[in-house]
Amino acid sequence: MGHAPTAYWPRRCCVARRKGFFTTATPADDQARERDLAALVQTRRTVVQEIGIERICPNPFQARQSFTDLEELADSIRVHGFTTRLRVRPHPSQPNTFELVYGERRLRAAALAGHTSVPCEIADHTDADLIEIGLAENIQRRDLDPLEEARAFTAFIEQRGYSVRSLAERIGKDKSYVESRLALLRMPSDVQEMVVQRPDTLRSAREIAKLATPATREPLIQAVVRGDLATTAVREVVRDLNADAGASIQREVERDLQRISTILRRWEGFLTRGEDERDVVASAFEQLTDHLERVAEKL
Repeated sequence: MGHAPTAYWPRRCCVARRKGFFTTATPADDQARERDLAALVQTRRTVVQEIGIERICPNPFQARQSFTDLEELADSIRVHGFTTRLRVRPHPSQPNTFELVYGERRLRAAALAGHTSVPCEIADHTDADLIEIGLAENIQRRDLDPLEEARAFTAFIEQRGYSVRSLAERIGKDKSYVESRLALLRMPSDVQEMVVQRPDTLRSAREIAKLATPATREPLIQAVVRGDLATTAVREVVRDLNADAGASIQREVERDLQRISTILRRWEGFLTRGEDERDVVASAFEQLTDHLERVAEKL
């Protein structure tokens, strides 16, 4: 889990700020989540200290992959300085080094603004704390795209022991909401990339993922990214393509069956020629039977 301080600076993709993908929450929902986050981060004893940026590593469980409007935030930091402190923990394996608990966007902006150090609260936090704090903070700001949400949800399930239902309750969503994000991780990579580019295309992504090959999916993906196809049209195209593929397979199987029937009739004719011919046919038939049994097991 070690991260060298220099590992912080490889740039993640910086794109235009996207619309949030958590549905609109009520003020009561937001206040409840803020209380949850406050309970997570304020129950630890802290030490306030100015820390050099080069000594701070990112949160290794950060779900967010894109950091937007950094120049704007950097300009604000140049003018106003820091109004709130970052939270860090002592690095578990590297002496005199720290890991972020939260505040990566501000840390990046501070570096852009020319700062060499930032004000921090140092507190002991477990890996489990970092996972939950990071997700809670991103949920509050609705900053994650569907693929980032899916990875974060997977971390909660695998590393925190949440079920899909309990996680949905934790973030104030329906069970189907969490399941639809997790399903995205099982889709082909080209379909996932489409959702990264157009996070509003999750329903179309589910349809396109039903196509078997990248070559078949590519025209649809491009049309969806351009905004040329609505989900209803995508569904119809996918259904037609799969129907054509099914018909093609049926024709191939019918041709194969005709060939097999022809071969078996020839073998029947060999049986009348003598014992040697019968032995050859018997050996071949035994091999064919083995193949048929394997296919039957798969069926």
